[in-house]
Formats: sequence, C-alpha cells, structure tokens
Amino acid sequence: MNRSAFILFALLSFVLSSCGTLKRSINAVIPNQPVANDLESFQKLLDAHNAKYTWLTTDGEVDYDDGSSEITAGISIRNRKDSVIWASANKMIEAARILLNKDSATILNRLQHNYSVVSVADFDKTLGISNLNFQSVQNLLTALPPFGIDNNSRFQVMKEFYRIENQTSVYKEIIEIDKSTLRVLQYKYEKNAHDYVLIKYSNFKEHNGEYLPNLIDIEVHTPDKIHITLNVSGYGLPKNADVPFEIPASYTKAQ
Repeated sequence: MNRSAFILFALLSFVLSSCGTLKRSINAVIPNQPVANDLESFQKLLDAHNAKYTWLTTDGEVDYDDGSSEITAGISIRNRKDSVIWASANKMIEAARILLNKDSATILNRLQHNYSVVSVADFDKTLGISNLNFQSVQNLLTALPPFGIDNNSRFQVMKEFYRIENQTSVYKEIIEIDKSTLRVLQYKYEKNAHDYVLIKYSNFKEHNGEYLPNLIDIEVHTPDKIHITLNVSGYGLPKNADVPFEIPASYTKAQ
C-alpha cells in the first residue's frame, strides 16, 4: 500500500471515530466554568465530561485529494474503546481493511492482494505528528487534546470556546474547545510554517440526544498538502460489534 493510501486510512480511523464519542446532551449545562489560565480546573472539567462508550460504529463518505489524485469512498468503522479499531473502505467493492491495536496497524489491500504492518510508533512519520502512541490516538478518538494539557500551556477563555496554546521545542499546539460540549472544534499541530496538521469539526447536529459533528475537514502538510473531507451519515453505540480480520494465504507482504 502506498504512502497516500496509508495516510488516508490512518486518518480516517483516528479522526472519523472521534465524531461519535460524545455522550452528552446538546442542552447540557456545564457548571463552574474555569477562568483564564486555570489549567487545573479546566483539566478536571474535561475529565468529568469524558466520553463513555464500549463500542462505537461510524459510517460515512470520504473525499481525498493529495494534488495528484482524488478519491471518494465509503467508510465503515468499528471502535472498541482502549482495545481495537477496525475499518473498511469501499468503492462498489471493498478496497481496503485495517485493524489497529495498541502496538500496530495491519492493512489489507483488497485491490492489490497484499498487506502491510505498521507499528504505532511509526505513525508520526506518516501523519506528521511526533510521539504518537495509542493513548494519544485514544484522546483524538474522544475529541480531547492528544497529549493532554501541559502545565505551561496558555489557556484563554473566549466567547464561545476555550483556547489552549502549547509551545514545545519540537511542536506547537493550538486547540479550540467548545464551551457547551467540551469537545475540540479545531486542533492544529505545527512543527513549522510548512509542516502541520489541521483538523476542523463542523455541522454539529443532534443524533439521538447526542451532539455530533457531521462534517470534518482535515489538512496534512508534510509539506505536501493532503486534504480530506469526511461526511458522516450514521452512528451507532452497540453493546458489541464484529471485527472480522484475516490475512488471506494468497496475500503477499507489501514492500
């Protein structure tokens, strides 16, 4: 599987799953709003409103453009919290399938009849985000800051959202979190002006008492630009879900 295809699938698995993790009512009132630079209170507020789910299923359509190729495909994702992410992409027929656990991602290329195994530690080379691990992926899945909130971050209270800015020797984070839902509206991870990742959530709607984004816009600059738009068509929170995954004996390992 080539680099562009892996970026597509990895980002879909990480980010699209985050669309359905919100377990709060749209009309919920959050008491004791923190004041500027009160990071301790803000972290406690986030912890108290973490998403709670066992299984999450998400269906939608993705548009992918890397400047040289454009892809539109259907996507289906099954996510078990703290355990595994399963995803399938199709264009009339299944084109690819992925299984992600705490250590690695295995990707089946149905069109070329091969497979790839990528360690979680290598995700940063593809996604442009350093030091990614399973925990940071889980935080992205719940629309929380992937690396938590550093004690040295600058915390601002804006009119409709909280703004967190964190500068390290390697990267800079700018995070906007909605006041009413306590979920990320925009996340920017920037190494420099040319290498960064920007994720935006919009078109929030109520789904069975839950407030969820139906449109997600992703830009990856490494420094080549990759643009991905995700349109979510449905969510599910089942008690259990199947994650069928087996490497056919006829498949070869991709080089």
